[in-house]
Amino acid sequence: MLPLMTHLPLQQHMAMAFATPVVLYPWPDSVLLNLALTDVVLAAERAGRGVIRSNVGGWHSELDFLSAPAGPVAALRQRIVDMIMSVTAVFARPGDGERAFNYAFEGWANVVRNGQYASVHNHPKCQWSGIYYVSAGQPEPDEHPNGRLELMDPRAGANLMLAGTTLEERHLIAPVPGLMVLFPSWLQHFVHPYFGKGERISIAFNAVTAETRLPG
Repeated sequence: MLPLMTHLPLQQHMAMAFATPVVLYPWPDSVLLNLALTDVVLAAERAGRGVIRSNVGGWHSELDFLSAPAGPVAALRQRIVDMIMSVTAVFARPGDGERAFNYAFEGWANVVRNGQYASVHNHPKCQWSGIYYVSAGQPEPDEHPNGRLELMDPRAGANLMLAGTTLEERHLIAPVPGLMVLFPSWLQHFVHPYFGKGERISIAFNAVTAETRLPG
């Protein structure tokens, strides 16, 4: 058995080729906003039948939820704008001079109760997809991975790796009120069945960015 060698300075000689960016940002000061969003979402659920997409049970609003005039929705919409602008600034390739982008969004509310979940899917015709958690409900303590979001490894052969390495792992995200998750829209994902009391509420969104020419 060979000893584990740790003295080679490999960090400066290594590239994370084909890495997938995932943002998990806990928005501060979210308690009052989430209470208000809960009221808006549950009122919308009572008023409309919703649609069936990837959701298996539960309630999925139409895709125009973010256009609602309610103040809490406008506040969340601004958070999404700030997130997309920030992530665009990180990943946009530098050009000559100042660059400007237009942003387009769509969003929908999800309400999940005991035993309900979302099947494997991704989001075509956009660049970024995200989820904002409004309420985590009251999950059963011994159920794992209860209601967690799972981001699937996009590398087809990654599951052939030997167990015990960090190159092949399940990426599970626990719902936390105020947490915003952002990932490339092509990344397949699903939500494990939720077991517990109350409602688990989230608002999902898609975003498209397009560079615009500045005058002059």
